[in-house]
Amino acid sequence: MNRRLTILSVNLGVWTLVLAVPSAVWADPIFTNFGAGSSYDITTGSPVGDGLDSTGFKYVQGDTFVPSTTANLGSIVIALSYLSVPTDPITVALMQDAGDQPGDVLESFIVDAGSLGALGTNNSPVVLTSLLNPLLTEGTRYWITVSSPVTNSIAWNLNNIGDTAEEALSSDGGATWFSPSGLTAGAFEVDPQDQSSAPRSGSRPSAAR
Repeated sequence: MNRRLTILSVNLGVWTLVLAVPSAVWADPIFTNFGAGSSYDITTGSPVGDGLDSTGFKYVQGDTFVPSTTANLGSIVIALSYLSVPTDPITVALMQDAGDQPGDVLESFIVDAGSLGALGTNNSPVVLTSLLNPLLTEGTRYWITVSSPVTNSIAWNLNNIGDTAEEALSSDGGATWFSPSGLTAGAFEVDPQDQSSAPRSGSRPSAAR
């Protein structure tokens, strides 16, 4: 496992991504592990799709979160990058918990491959707007997962605030899970429905559910 992660560790110095401060007043997120100014670790990520480790494994990553309040989902904001230019769409999913691993899908989102930037650059997090607006219940565990065809080599950038929430790893496209994997959680935010109608300054929406 450490060998695979080393492949996605790029020594690019100590950089942080700081987005423009939105002019609008936003409600508090349901969950976030972004740092100040929506920062995250731009130098390192967990592998999704082809891990470039010559195993042929199809990696899927999953991270847990527990909502701070009960609210309908408005959007998911997530830090994704690529190691080689992707050609196929990436899937982000909101899932229920099933015995400490990802379970049933509540909503899925398709990320256009062309919307991602290279690992190590100041990429704006991808914003995914909910159409189904599922109800998320305070104190209940949920999962965010990222999957990709093995034709892509994607990195889910790590958080930079020390979030140690449980992370799950699949090497067979999500058929089976190793959870908790012991890996660092990726950077993401879950926002309530009242934020879903307006884009964030400095972020670019990624389409399609």
